[in-house]
Amino acid sequence: MKTRNYAEYVSPGHPDRLADAIANQVVCRAQCTFMETPNPSRSLAGIEVAIHDSTVFIDGRVALQRLDDPLYQVPIDFRFLAKEAYSLAGYNRTWGPSPSSLKVIARVCEEELGADEAAIRSYSDDQNIVIGYAVARPETNFVPPAHWLAHHLGNALWTFRQSAAAKFGPDFKVLVDLDDGGTSLTWRKLVVSIQHAAGVSMEEQHRVLVPVLANALETAQAGGLAGAASTFSDQHLHLNGAGDFVIGGPRGDNGLSGKKLVVDHYGPSVPIGGGALSGKDSWKVDRCGPLRARQLAKKLVASGCHEARVALGWAPGEDIPSLRDVEVRRRAGDDWSEVPAPKLPVPHWFAIESIVNDLELTFIDWTAIPRQGTFIDPREPWERV
Repeated sequence: MKTRNYAEYVSPGHPDRLADAIANQVVCRAQCTFMETPNPSRSLAGIEVAIHDSTVFIDGRVALQRLDDPLYQVPIDFRFLAKEAYSLAGYNRTWGPSPSSLKVIARVCEEELGADEAAIRSYSDDQNIVIGYAVARPETNFVPPAHWLAHHLGNALWTFRQSAAAKFGPDFKVLVDLDDGGTSLTWRKLVVSIQHAAGVSMEEQHRVLVPVLANALETAQAGGLAGAASTFSDQHLHLNGAGDFVIGGPRGDNGLSGKKLVVDHYGPSVPIGGGALSGKDSWKVDRCGPLRARQLAKKLVASGCHEARVALGWAPGEDIPSLRDVEVRRRAGDDWSEVPAPKLPVPHWFAIESIVNDLELTFIDWTAIPRQGTFIDPREPWERV
C-alpha cells in the first residue's frame, strides 16, 4: 500500500532553532553538562527564549543545586551562552548579527535548589502526555522515512555549508514530500530554502547544491533506503521558490524556543504529546518522558512488531506515569492492538528517576540534539534496545 509521507528539517541558523539553542545552552550550564564532574545534577531549568536580530530575551526559572564541587558554584553568564549559540549557528561579521553585538535581556528567576525541592525532582512538577513511536524501517533508524530523510539532507547541507560560508548562510529549511510504497520510495518534491549571499544567482545555487543533495541521496539509498536516489531528478527540486533569500536568520524573522515540536519528534505523520523538548532540564517529563516512550516503542519493533506507539501521561506529583497506553501493529496494514499491562516493563522502569539515571540524561549535550534530530542517531542512550 502506497502512502504519502512528508516532513521538514530546520537548520541551526533558523531563528526558532537559534532560540532553542540558547535555551538548551542554559539547561546544559545549569546541569553542568559541559563540566568534568561525576555528580549528576538535580538542578531545575525551565527556559524560554525570544530573539530578533541582535536582541535576545531569556526568561524562566533556574534553581541550581550547589554541590560541594566548586564547578557547581559558578554563576550562569546568560550573555556568554547566547553569544556562543549565535557563533555555533554560523553567525559572525559576514552573516549577521555578530555575536559580539548581542543585547541580552535575562529575566530569569535564579535560585538555589533547596534540599526539599531537590528531593522531589523525581516527581512530576506538571501534567503531561508524551508519545513514543517506532516502525520496522531499520534503514531509517525506525522512524518514518521522510522524517529521517529530511534530517539526512539537512545535516548534509549543514556540513557542506561549513566549507561554503562565503556564499551560503546559516538559515535554511528542507521539506521532503514522497510516496512510501513500503519497500521503496518515490519522490514527489524536495523543497530547499537556503540563505545565500547577494549576487549568488539561481543558476549557481543549482549548480552547487544539486550535487550535494544527490550525493546525500546516493548515500541514503546505499544504506538501504530504496528509491531515495533512483527516483529523484532535478525536476523534483524546488530551490528558493520565493526568489532571493539574502536576509535571513534573526534579521529576517523573529524566533521563539519550543516552536519546532513536530520536527523534534517524528514529523507530521505521527501524533505528539504537545510538550516542547528544548529549554527543559532532564528531570522534567517533557524532556525525559518522550525518550523513554521512544525506547519502549523501539524495543517492541525489535521484538517483531511492524509498528509501535507508546503514550505516557503524568499527573502533577507522580513519579510513575499513571497513563501507560501501548499499541502495536503486528504487520503493516493491521489494526492497532493494545499491549496488556503484564507484557510491559515493570512500573519502576517508567519512573522519572529511573529514566534519568538509566539514560544518563544529565550528561547529554542538549545543544547538539536538535541539529542531528532527537531520534535520528542510533548511538543515543534512548535508542538502545
